Amino acid sequence: MIQFVILDLDGPILEGKFRHYACYSQILTEQGYTPISLESYWQMKREQVNRRGQLAASGAESIYEQFLQAWLELIEQPQFLKLDCPQPGIIDKLQQWRDSGLQLILVTLRRYPERLHAQLVELRLDTLLDYVLPCDHQLGANGKVAQVKKVVPQVSGENSIWIGDTEVDVEAARLLGCPIWAVTCGLRTELYLASLSPDFLSSDLVSINLRCLDGN
Repeated sequence: MIQFVILDLDGPILEGKFRHYACYSQILTEQGYTPISLESYWQMKREQVNRRGQLAASGAESIYEQFLQAWLELIEQPQFLKLDCPQPGIIDKLQQWRDSGLQLILVTLRRYPERLHAQLVELRLDTLLDYVLPCDHQLGANGKVAQVKKVVPQVSGENSIWIGDTEVDVEAARLLGCPIWAVTCGLRTELYLASLSPDFLSSDLVSINLRCLDGN
């Protein structure tokens, strides 16, 4: 029986494309290049075009190293975090799960826990989450699973489900031994996520019906 829902933040819960694009756009503009459109940029992100490919679209391959450094410095700055917004219906959905007795564990690849907390408070998400576990990007799936096991040791493959939007979440769920429910509203396309053979696949978190896991 499912007792714990392990959630990724960016994509399943928050719409992050405006923050990502603003950060990308500012860096290119400051370096004297013209950014591509939001739609083109986000399509390239979802199709996993790497940074060099994204920069090449504006003829900016030469600033690759500068771009990476600036990106890490800016992407979690408060002025950019303010551009994130909850996915439609997400607050009601999380409240519904909490009211049903589920415990919600947020595990996200963020570098600055204090900025993460401030964002969750600002968006009224903090009170809907039982655990908030930030993890450095470099640690990936292994880091996410290690955080869960350390902070919530009662979690097991039998009593939990993982919800995410990237290959990192799929790998993490498999390391933990729990089902993975992938959602296509984030950083990866439906076609790509389907190729990873998740246990479940939905357009967004709000459409997920966890009762099917209990045979109801």
